[in-house]
Amino acid sequence: MTQLTNEILSNDEIDALLRMFRSDGAALETPGTPRRPAAAPVAGTDGVVVSPIDLLKPNRLGREQLRGLERYFESAGKMLSATIGDKLRLETRCDCVAVEQLRFGNWLEQLPGPVAIYALQLEPFKLPALLTVSTSLLYGAVDRILGGSGKVQKVPKDFTLAEHTVAEALVGPCLDRICEALADVVKLKWTIANRFCNPSMAQILPSQDVVVSVYFQVSGDFLLGDLRLVLPFASLEPLLDKFGKDTVARMEPGAMKQKLGQSVRQMPIDVSVELGATSIRLRQLMELQPGDVIPLGAHVGEPAVVPVMGKPKFTAHIGKIGNRFGVQVADVMGQ
Repeated sequence: MTQLTNEILSNDEIDALLRMFRSDGAALETPGTPRRPAAAPVAGTDGVVVSPIDLLKPNRLGREQLRGLERYFESAGKMLSATIGDKLRLETRCDCVAVEQLRFGNWLEQLPGPVAIYALQLEPFKLPALLTVSTSLLYGAVDRILGGSGKVQKVPKDFTLAEHTVAEALVGPCLDRICEALADVVKLKWTIANRFCNPSMAQILPSQDVVVSVYFQVSGDFLLGDLRLVLPFASLEPLLDKFGKDTVARMEPGAMKQKLGQSVRQMPIDVSVELGATSIRLRQLMELQPGDVIPLGAHVGEPAVVPVMGKPKFTAHIGKIGNRFGVQVADVMGQ
């Protein structure tokens, strides 16, 4: 016998479940009917054992896929910290504190107010998305961008067109950072289709549609608020395999060798030359005067030591190149 354990069902599997319920005389739940406690697995007429499943449960993402999404948005949070701090000239921190999957209607019910809501078109996604920002955070940012202190005592329920325009000097770069964080999975191009503060106008998707909600919390000095991004599951569904593993894990062994080599070769390093070394007492150091000679332990003609990043790496001979001093590498020192 086979047991169905996958919570993500195909249309054929759902139809089979409904036929089995009807064949057993089980009535479908109607609105207002108390939900029955979970039952034990039952056997259908064809002998297949089926575990009871809540067909309205919005679990569409597996644990690895959800964790993959969290990694990308945690990276976005770090970039948002720098962007918000730079725009507002404040020490600011932005953390991704939650990535959830739920019904869009439930998300609307939980939407805290007051908030500024941006309806987004994220190409190549066909379905719209939402970004919400706490009005206390956004209005403080507007005041800060216009040269004020950002310490706002009273926040209006709605924004004027001019205030929205100023606010987008912060919202736009924040959307840029979010798109950059997802660039390894999908190249997104955002446009703001609409902006409003009334949550009743945010019904851009059917209530039963599953969405992924990303919650960023912003804190810094006197500013405190949050940003919430809502993405339809249908838009992310074709990309789930890419979210299941991080970028490095998806690559073949050695795929990063050339790129890593190029990056390492461009790193600046400190190289110096030690003609010799000695040790003196602190009293002698305090008594040194211009013209005093400090004897070194090295002898004339001995190779000088060339440290790299503070660690001895080469021995070399001192010489001149035109009017400048130089060294000729004599040997590589043992590790």
